[in-house]
Amino acid sequence: MSPAPFEVESEQREDGIRAVTVRGELDMNTAPELEAELDRIPLDGATAVMLDLSACEFIDSTGIALIVRAWQRLDGEGKGRFVLCCINHQVRRLLKITGVESSISMHEQREDALAELQTPV
Repeated sequence: MSPAPFEVESEQREDGIRAVTVRGELDMNTAPELEAELDRIPLDGATAVMLDLSACEFIDSTGIALIVRAWQRLDGEGKGRFVLCCINHQVRRLLKITGVESSISMHEQREDALAELQTPV
């Protein structure tokens, strides 16, 4: 069984949240496509980003490093907010093992991730 083709979808929602969805395998070959999309997001205090990894089938260290850099750029520097949505147990387990889950807010359900970003700080 071959992996699903890699795809990045980005939606600017009416509530101001940028929802970025990843499908397929996030690895050293596909990470530049996600990085390019994340780099297009403007940095301002109102920026709210949800990275949805629910359809991400695999993630390697390159993908994890990219997620951490995006979080540092947005949430870590106080220029916005960044949350993850991930129901894939393999991907979630890797994010937990590497410590990402303890630093970046992560939700299993998309609605919960969006609700966190809709809540005023």
